[in-house]
Amino acid sequence: MSTVETNLDEDEVTAPGIPRRLVQAFHKAELAGLKHAAIARAIALTIILVWLFFLNGASAWFYVPHFIIFAAIPAIHYALARGAYARAWHSYLFFALDAALLTFTLLFPNPLFELQWPLATFFRFGNFVYFFILLALVSLTYSPRLMIWAGLISVSCWAVGVRFIAELPETITQIPSFSEPDARLERFLDPQYLSLNIRMQEAVVLLLVTGILALSVSRSRQLAIRVVVAARERTNLARYFPLNIVDQLAETDNPFGEVRSQSVAVLFADIVDFTKMAEQVSPQEIVEMLRAYHKRTERIVFENNGTLDKYLGDGVMATFGTTAESPNDAGNALACARELIAEIAEWNQLRKASGFPTVRLSIGVHYGPVVRGDIGTERRLEYAVLGDTVNVASRLEELTRTLDCSIVASNALVSQMRSSDDPRNDALLADFTKREPQRLRGREAFTELWSYGVP
Repeated sequence: MSTVETNLDEDEVTAPGIPRRLVQAFHKAELAGLKHAAIARAIALTIILVWLFFLNGASAWFYVPHFIIFAAIPAIHYALARGAYARAWHSYLFFALDAALLTFTLLFPNPLFELQWPLATFFRFGNFVYFFILLALVSLTYSPRLMIWAGLISVSCWAVGVRFIAELPETITQIPSFSEPDARLERFLDPQYLSLNIRMQEAVVLLLVTGILALSVSRSRQLAIRVVVAARERTNLARYFPLNIVDQLAETDNPFGEVRSQSVAVLFADIVDFTKMAEQVSPQEIVEMLRAYHKRTERIVFENNGTLDKYLGDGVMATFGTTAESPNDAGNALACARELIAEIAEWNQLRKASGFPTVRLSIGVHYGPVVRGDIGTERRLEYAVLGDTVNVASRLEELTRTLDCSIVASNALVSQMRSSDDPRNDALLADFTKREPQRLRGREAFTELWSYGVP
């Protein structure tokens, strides 16, 4: 006998960091819950009705119309919730119908029974417990407001039924005092006697349970929202970091809140003559080519424990060591550079076989101190890595055209690699050639560097 709220008030489904699309996801989940609840209710009602026929025989036919209405309520609710006329108050209305119908079913006498007992005896069968089942089902809606409404409307409907029977002429509500134990017992056993104190106790207990369930539902809802926010944050982090680093960041409180200085390896990669290539093919082909290029770059950066800092059109900036410094950061950066060159060479074979122009990649890699952290304003924040090291890495990438090579690595990066005990370093530095110190654009001092590969 459950109803599921599918059009909740905005303040029930929104929270800081929850975008509208996730609110809509909540609604879709609740709509699916309503469908499942309608099916489950129909199955449960069928089982109960079969049991009633087994116990009461043909007199159980009296409950068939009741059960049909019980089954129809969630079905109609689900149909409305799927349409354009769905409203938040529909859930409250349908649950009120549930509570009213349940009260009527429990207190109205079955005319098919051969023996007609006084209506006051209906309260002695313990039927009030069915309201607790109804409350338990409502708790699945994840709506504290509907939970509270369920308790209040159940008590209200039950109170109306109690008052109706209590005001019947034959109903007795008074009971002798404890000083008259025999008279008190005789009155209690009288089939016309209705204990208002017990009915009051039932209402109080139901309201207490409602409050506890509402608190539990509220906590569950907040937990669900936090899980959604955490999943969204993890998804966003996964766009920039490899999964192992995402897990590390997820366990750290405010990792980028403070600006700090540290040494990292910075890699810039760029497609040579991209502008000329863009003139020769359609915009659609350029977009498809960039997507394929970015996909390959992202995979290789993450496989080498790098951070994808940003896409620069046809260029990419990646850093190694921004989340946690490691002696292998320089080696990881150079390994990434070499794998990118090899990946692009393999990709070019496929492009050439398909009649597309080949892609030439140029890479600059440097190691040194940077400043990293959030920059911007409260309305627009961006995580950034800044400093001369970043500028040098960018200039080294530009220098590949002058030196006619694929990778230019600074001597600072090579020295950092040689100072570590990473067993890969000898193989990574193989085929690199020491070049004459170069004066980079915008800098006075000469920079020692190494180069690798030819176009």
